[in-house]
Amino acid sequence: MTDEFISGIIQYGYLAVFLLIFLQEIGFPSPIPNEFVLLFSGYLSYNGIISAPLAILTAIAGDLLAGTILFLLFYFFRKFIRRLKPRWLPHPTKKLERISKQINEKGTSGIFIGRLTPFIRGYVAVLCGLLRVTPLKYSSALFLSSISWATCYVCIGYFIGPYQHLFLSSDKNLQILLILVPLFIILLYFLFQFIKKYFPFQNNKNNTVMKIHVVSETEYMVRGNGVHTAFVDHVELLKSENDVEIVVNNKGKGDVMHCHTYGPYYFLKGLRYRNRRVHTVHVIPDSIKGSLPAWKLLMPFVNFYFKQVYSYADVCIAISPMVKEAIQQTGAKTRIVSISNPINTEKWKRTDENRRKGRDLLGIRNEEFVVLGVGQLQARKGVEDFIDIATAIPGAEFVWVGGRPFGAMTEGISRINDRIESAPENIHFSGMVDLEIMPLMYAAADVLLFTSYQENCPLAPIEAAASGMPVVFRDIEEYKALYDHPYLSAASTHDFIETTNKLMTDQAFYSDGLAISKQLITQFNQSIIRQKLLSVYEGLHRTSGESIQVAQLI
Repeated sequence: MTDEFISGIIQYGYLAVFLLIFLQEIGFPSPIPNEFVLLFSGYLSYNGIISAPLAILTAIAGDLLAGTILFLLFYFFRKFIRRLKPRWLPHPTKKLERISKQINEKGTSGIFIGRLTPFIRGYVAVLCGLLRVTPLKYSSALFLSSISWATCYVCIGYFIGPYQHLFLSSDKNLQILLILVPLFIILLYFLFQFIKKYFPFQNNKNNTVMKIHVVSETEYMVRGNGVHTAFVDHVELLKSENDVEIVVNNKGKGDVMHCHTYGPYYFLKGLRYRNRRVHTVHVIPDSIKGSLPAWKLLMPFVNFYFKQVYSYADVCIAISPMVKEAIQQTGAKTRIVSISNPINTEKWKRTDENRRKGRDLLGIRNEEFVVLGVGQLQARKGVEDFIDIATAIPGAEFVWVGGRPFGAMTEGISRINDRIESAPENIHFSGMVDLEIMPLMYAAADVLLFTSYQENCPLAPIEAAASGMPVVFRDIEEYKALYDHPYLSAASTHDFIETTNKLMTDQAFYSDGLAISKQLITQFNQSIIRQKLLSVYEGLHRTSGESIQVAQLI
């Protein structure tokens, strides 16, 4: 690799990765294959220069854009191009039509494999456009192959970081690695097809209950977030009765898949569940506002990506009216069903023992009034407002529970770090806390301030309400559409300060806050939510062509 190439990626980072990928995929000649670009990006992420997830997303964006442009160009101008009769084109019309028919009938496996093969992958978009491959088939193969291609090469570049001397010292070694990676992916693909054909999984036609495959990438990642909590609560809810069987992640195969996350794992697991995919939408495009830097530049890609996520599912679960509206705004082709997140209120009920343990963990005396904040340390969650409130009320102890799952890519991380370092002594930052410890955190507190600026169907305030404390929400439109019952709210930092002071000094007002919390949680009735979920599963399973009886629904 040339020094100019190395210094260019280091200096310009993601922009260099995007342009190198895009320009070569669109047809501009380059002495450095894109596979080298991805491997080197992974190597740089190993050394902490760039972020591996963002490098993957950047490469996917460049590849998708180039692949789409080439396909559309040759799709709409194929007649003009055929008249030119370029040497590389098998120009007899009948032959082109015959190849096109075979591709459309046999599926997208050939397109997928072709796009994983170095040096010929750039011609796939051209041929698919000329052959009039249906846009849906091409776009699905383009999307899945782009994710596989970028993710594999960047990850391999990351993992060979400790052995960099073996590869960076020799172009021959890099060329060997370049060839082995796609061969390995293609080998895995054919192995999967072989196992699927000659060792089929046992189906459930003779079973008396339906099997639900619940999927979430959070089990393998940072777990301190609401999506993981919703996933765990969902599994526990389905297991609470014996009328369905539950399979989680890699522990088997089911009749219907229900996924909570939206990464490559979701698309991979969904391959065997055509017409039987359910996706709970916890994240919408607007969720990146105030979460990631330069989010305005990312929005077009984010909107496109989430449209694919939602369209991949046969049913999208909208956990709030705002989520339903957001799904519709992406233009996704999917059925939308409104079902709230299930909340196991019994799990969060406070006890004197939990209160003592929680305060011991936080190092707070029993007589102190404790104000709790829960969420990731990012601008969207209102952590800076929480610090301002704590500064204005020195007579109370303030605790913020939550970390930074995006690490250095958190929006405003330097500014927030400065605020934390200069925060008064009455505010404590616990960092990420395991789900099993959260009942202790809620029990240790006297009131929850939920200062977030954007939410869908947040779990933390309902968990806090279930634990037996007043909850003060920020006054935003999402909650007005979401909640059936009244709730305490504050429109500004000044209002949060006033309400908190009143809860500290006015016992009658505090008792009213407790009553409001008790009424608020009645909306999230687990038995009703469970019945709605089973109805969705049964509908998908019945229409998929199999007849399995589900035990009596209650």
